[in-house]
Amino acid sequence: MTIPVVFRNHFQLGYVVRNLDSAIEDMRDKFGVAKWQVNVMHKSAPARALGFAYVQQVMIELIEARPERETIYRDWIPESDAAARLHHLGYMIDSDEEWRSTIGQFEGSGFRTAFADSSDFFDYYYADTLAQLGHYCELIRLKPAGRAFWASVPHN
Repeated sequence: MTIPVVFRNHFQLGYVVRNLDSAIEDMRDKFGVAKWQVNVMHKSAPARALGFAYVQQVMIELIEARPERETIYRDWIPESDAAARLHHLGYMIDSDEEWRSTIGQFEGSGFRTAFADSSDFFDYYYADTLAQLGHYCELIRLKPAGRAFWASVPHN
């Protein structure tokens, strides 16, 4: 049996939060994740701020969504300032061939593209796997600047 490509190279748990500072404090106090890298986003971005931390080989991403804007994150904002709600699992894609193949696998299986974009750091693609899995699947393909960015995320 071959492992489906979508479940290979899992590296990230992505959570949506209402208040990044409160959620980080809660992660520190209740889960021991104390060291974070916080990035305040440009006003045009779909999130206000992002928090990143590694626990062993798994990255935790906290996304402070913009409640006033229609984004892929808005419907996931929890009621509590400190709560974090699972939004996606992130999978690292290394090559262009694997990138095209994995997206093709999602599309061929009938999953719609929920969101896709590119930056100077990475390409990212969200497959809408909500009905089957209860969360999105995010593919990330790092560019050289993205490798340096991920390397700066603190380990707990």
